[in-house]
Amino acid sequence: MVGEANFSLLHELNQRNQEPGPLGPHAKPMEFPPGLNRNITDQAVLVPLGSIQKLLWANAADYRYGAPSLLLIQTVRNIDVAELKKTHELAPDLDLTNTFEIKPFGGGRLARMIAPNRIVIASSQEHMDTFVEFQDKPINRRKSGASLFSESNFIFRYAQRKRPDQEEQVISDEQISEDPILKIIGSLDRTITQLVFQASVADDHSLLLKLEGQFNSAEAAKDASLKYKMGKAMLDSFFELYLEDTKLPPTFDSPAVENWPHLVLALKQLLENAQVEVNGNDCVIQTKCDPDLYDTLVNIWNKMPQVTARSNDLFRLRKVLSALEIYHLIHGHYPPSVIFDEESGHARSWRVELLKLMQDDDLKDLYEQYRKDEPWNSEANLKLLDASVSVFSSSWETDPHAASFYYVLGEGTPFDDEEPNRDQITDPRSETVLIVSADRNIPWTMPEDLNFEDTIDLNKLGIWNNDQVLVGTADNRTWILLKDFSPESWQNILLKADGKRVKIPEQYRPLKRAK
Repeated sequence: MVGEANFSLLHELNQRNQEPGPLGPHAKPMEFPPGLNRNITDQAVLVPLGSIQKLLWANAADYRYGAPSLLLIQTVRNIDVAELKKTHELAPDLDLTNTFEIKPFGGGRLARMIAPNRIVIASSQEHMDTFVEFQDKPINRRKSGASLFSESNFIFRYAQRKRPDQEEQVISDEQISEDPILKIIGSLDRTITQLVFQASVADDHSLLLKLEGQFNSAEAAKDASLKYKMGKAMLDSFFELYLEDTKLPPTFDSPAVENWPHLVLALKQLLENAQVEVNGNDCVIQTKCDPDLYDTLVNIWNKMPQVTARSNDLFRLRKVLSALEIYHLIHGHYPPSVIFDEESGHARSWRVELLKLMQDDDLKDLYEQYRKDEPWNSEANLKLLDASVSVFSSSWETDPHAASFYYVLGEGTPFDDEEPNRDQITDPRSETVLIVSADRNIPWTMPEDLNFEDTIDLNKLGIWNNDQVLVGTADNRTWILLKDFSPESWQNILLKADGKRVKIPEQYRPLKRAK
């Protein structure tokens, strides 16, 4: 039987002890690009994931883009209002029972507490008013309640429905012709009145998925079943050709690599078990998967600290590469490894110089605090090390002061000139390394980098994230290389004009096994 106890997946994932990720001081929650709120997840749902009992998504959600217009959150216990205000920097005297604004995903959304353990989030005032109107009606007059919110026996229910006053947005034939998915579902978009996706986990941990469409005629529902059969045939062919006998490259996230075979088998089972049924104006597609998928999801969740740390390091290196590009646009060349102050003659690192170009106010303030007329290791400048600037450090770095990203210096490298210029790179920029990750106890403010001779042996660099090396190239890309990467190829990509092409291994695409 599927009942409220089947919220156990969400509950258990948040109650289990995750495997420890990187233990360095730079291991942080997921970081985000400038303009996006760094507390994106918490601020989007307003309450800690571990306290959520139900997530109910409904009311004009666009199933093509996955953006619910209305999100109702029910918690296990009453919400600690004081703590919520403190966590999300809300005014102490704010009345949460009235509509107030939050800023998830860089854009404003509205929220309102409707009960001690319930909060509703809406994408606009219109959707909030729709909900409040529904909430204020007597229960016996809430005729649309069944289509707005899920029954209690589902983890979540995701529904799209058209309000009576909503103008129909017809997908053009041109859009359909350019999008292979729209070729199948485009005509359905004109006849569907409600689309509901439900997912539930039974007591035996088997997963049940159900997609129910309500159409404006029985003919449209029958057409939807035919479109489903066309789509299933495409998915079956795709699975057989590209997924059934594939593997992920080792440079992919380790949880995905480890669990990939299980996920493929689960997908195969979901495809094989999928059934469609037409009943009047309704077309229902449902499928089921054995508990193996549940166990796989738990295993992946347990490795999330490592995935987060890996993603943060990739983001940090991209941020450094972007700042290098901005510096080059301003000055006509990259910053040299060591920059000398024109007045005092004291040396500072290129890492310090990039702080002002990081599009981060805190880093800009840090740059202003750095005393360029003093040595990098003066008493005042050494105090800045305690700021623990993670943008130059890996999540696996245990020294809070040490850098992880370095230039490679030496004859023939991109930085063998006093004013290193991008035009000096005659090899493909995608095959020329600018930044290398390495484990060295070198403070990030210290004007020191790696010598070419000390970089040749990948094993001596200090491995990033489980026998891998992270590098940034002259075309602003980040690449992940295994420590057994060809020594000859490694030497070639450290040079800017040796004329030798290097094949960078595929990073993320599943690889077809040889037969």
